[in-house]
Amino acid sequence: MRLAAVAVAAWFCATQAEAPRTAPPAPSAPFTRESALAKLLSAYPQAKLPPDDVPRGVTAHLDLVYATPEGGAPLALDLYVPPGAGPHPVAIVVHGGGWETGDRRMERPFAARLAAAGYAAAPVSYRLGAAGRFPNALLDLRAAVRWLRAQAGRYHLDAMRVGAVGGSAGGQLVALLGASNGEPDARGAELRAVVDIDGLADFTGAELVAKEIRSPGAPTRFLGGAYAARADVWRQASAIAHVGSRSAPTLFLNSTAPTPILPGRPEMCARLRGLGVDCAVVVVPDTPHPFWLVEPWFARAVDETTRFFGRHMR
Repeated sequence: MRLAAVAVAAWFCATQAEAPRTAPPAPSAPFTRESALAKLLSAYPQAKLPPDDVPRGVTAHLDLVYATPEGGAPLALDLYVPPGAGPHPVAIVVHGGGWETGDRRMERPFAARLAAAGYAAAPVSYRLGAAGRFPNALLDLRAAVRWLRAQAGRYHLDAMRVGAVGGSAGGQLVALLGASNGEPDARGAELRAVVDIDGLADFTGAELVAKEIRSPGAPTRFLGGAYAARADVWRQASAIAHVGSRSAPTLFLNSTAPTPILPGRPEMCARLRGLGVDCAVVVVPDTPHPFWLVEPWFARAVDETTRFFGRHMR
């Protein structure tokens, strides 16, 4: 697959004089739970949003600032804490939106259900668009994990049992976050378990590279330019390139949607297993891409996540 990607890139270099030199257009509409539901209803009339209520006994701490990037706005997270004295295992919950849109509030229902199952859960804001270009979004999530560890005593968290779950672009980010355990830049942000819901693991997959050459989109913008010009960045942003013996156990929870193109997940799982690191791929039948946000699949996504966390964070 890597050789195919290189061949595609070589073709691009030979023909780039004919390619458009304008930046790929940014998305025209924000990604929200409501917008996702509206797009699904014609094909899935049974789809509906899960409730927003906070389950009995769960405490919600909203709008906690965890970092302020230089020259940027403060970044916040919400924290849903289970009942009881703890200390509770904790996971960040990372929203999708193509690294350009979306909001942590869309993951509050997911986090609340994780807390009801015994896991403190923190939907996290991170830099988006040009401000969040790789590696900035990743650095923000690492800062959030370090902040949760530093605040563990205050919120009854277990600093040794920290995980992450994310959907789509958020899935790509948490997979990368967990794969890079043990690397110098990841110190203090290591994870015990990761659930990547329909997020890619390899930006350099041949099919994705070819698609981005034909029609540059969110991956090209997130990575700051075309593969032919920034191949090293595309590799560094790929979770599969960081797999090692200290990488976090990872669950890939996949839809059956044909788009977007999400390469590298079975290959990454095979590499992790080859190193003795637990990895699983679960495909949820007849599902659209943003299935984890809406019923009837929301509950399944929460259940699969808590089951995997239970193997590694209990």
